[in-house]
Amino acid sequence: MERVRGASRITCLWPGLWRLWHQGDFSSLLEAIAFAALLNLALLASFFRSDAVSHVWRLGIWGSAVVFWLFGVWRGLRQRTPAGDADWAQNQQDLFIRAQSEYLRGHWVEAQTLLEQLIRRDPEDVESHLLLASVYRRTQRIDLSRCQLRQVQDMAGAARWRFEIGRELAAIDQPSAMTA
Repeated sequence: MERVRGASRITCLWPGLWRLWHQGDFSSLLEAIAFAALLNLALLASFFRSDAVSHVWRLGIWGSAVVFWLFGVWRGLRQRTPAGDADWAQNQQDLFIRAQSEYLRGHWVEAQTLLEQLIRRDPEDVESHLLLASVYRRTQRIDLSRCQLRQVQDMAGAARWRFEIGRELAAIDQPSAMTA
């Protein structure tokens, strides 16, 4: 997922490209084309026809291109951060709620599939690891459950889940409570 996020950041480097790529906004296409035209004009005036354009005009064109670029990058980063991260977080939350719902219905395979998908997306998701350990316990895969709980205990965000981890370990040790 991090590689996708990195690619998303790159689209902020060309004015208008982030909104065009991620939201399909037509006005962003015009913004991207306008920046390309201004950049081409600056390059043309500086390198191809430098004798036909005065030094003051070249500085003005380059200054306009730099201001346009800086404003476009700022705007792209500002728009990307809340929407991109919020969408990703909302999708993660929706998947977790679905996994939780399948777990509560006793649909262990579906819950496990969703939880494994969540963990692939965010390997440090303590809640998903903890719920997956419970799925393993309920499906009599005690070794997998213990392994999952050991993995959770080593994670950075595990401190606030210490009580639940302890309860899950206790449930593993009580044979009568394994399916409860």
